[in-house]
Amino acid sequence: MPARILVPFDDSEPARGALEYAIELFPDGEFLALTVVDTDSMPVIPNAADESDDEVQEILEEADEQLSDAERIAAERGVSLEKRSRIGSPAQEIIDCAEEGAFDHVMMGSRGRSGVTRLLLGSVAEVVVRHSPVPVTVVR
Repeated sequence: MPARILVPFDDSEPARGALEYAIELFPDGEFLALTVVDTDSMPVIPNAADESDDEVQEILEEADEQLSDAERIAAERGVSLEKRSRIGSPAQEIIDCAEEGAFDHVMMGSRGRSGVTRLLLGSVAEVVVRHSPVPVTVVR
């Protein structure tokens, strides 16, 4: 049975590197690229529970566009990739997705913040590593 790998993807260079590394490490794996719209960065937070809301649908469609690069990377390497978008706190949504989807591994990129910047902004990768129900590999 192939490994199920969750790859949080925000269309950044670290996220691309994590996806490429995941495909390299698990060439026969099943991959899910997850993008999360961070509610902390939104001036008005729509009711994410009401996914029929037009505003929520528009936000999710924009998030899906971020995943086009992930699709390209997977296609170039001959693997299939499932895509999913969520709205919420990135770390919590990644952890929830890992729990709900029966994944074997989370492979994610890190921006490599340190010092005061990391203390003030926190680290999504650090929270996921501490609370994930499955092993996590952080790619720099």
